Amino acid sequence: MSENNINLRVPKSPDEKESSYNNSFNIVNIFCIIGYLGYNFSIEWQNWEKLSKRSYNNSWKVSVNDEIESQVLRLEEVCKQIDNLSHIFVICLVMSIMWSLFRFVCRQWLIFEQSMHSNGNCQWFLSLVLLAVLNQLQTGLTLFGILLILPTSFFTCYAVLSRYLCTIAISCFIAWFILSLVISIISKPILNYRIPYQELGSVGKNVEVDVKRSYQDNKYDEEEVSLDEPLETV
Repeated sequence: MSENNINLRVPKSPDEKESSYNNSFNIVNIFCIIGYLGYNFSIEWQNWEKLSKRSYNNSWKVSVNDEIESQVLRLEEVCKQIDNLSHIFVICLVMSIMWSLFRFVCRQWLIFEQSMHSNGNCQWFLSLVLLAVLNQLQTGLTLFGILLILPTSFFTCYAVLSRYLCTIAISCFIAWFILSLVISIISKPILNYRIPYQELGSVGKNVEVDVKRSYQDNKYDEEEVSLDEPLETV
């Protein structure tokens, strides 16, 4: 007997359309990370002659003094453009958040539309707004954390961030993990929300809803029997 293979495309539930990875590493964040890595490479390429003149030995060990000088050289080049880099970061951050919000609304547009027509039940709509805000916070936190740990990050040009760089970076990724866990927990009940309704009673003769009463289901109807009437005999 030949087996018939049936392929069924089951549509995804609303919560299955969301992903922390896709939300965090959206197209804007990826381009920002690649762009900053290319900027660091351009600094090293332009200063290749200065870096190649260092007196390196033939061993596997690097010269600490030469390595410090090369890092200082890259940091000086980055800090010269700190104003421009800060403005670009703010623009990229806003674009990343807006893009993530746009994609979230497009994926869950039917859910938003149903929540806005839920007959005064604004709890569902406010829950969706809260979920959207948390998603955008996750997106911005990812971009900030990745740029914080990239080579010669421009954040090290600020004294406070440079002094506590490791602490801020670790705290950022711990916050991202906790936020992703919270989003994964609350997204399913919010996106799969069911509008509660009141069960209607039966419609009467005047096309009005009758008041719901409790009825007793008796197998036989009870009949009143008068004791004064004689019983019929067969």
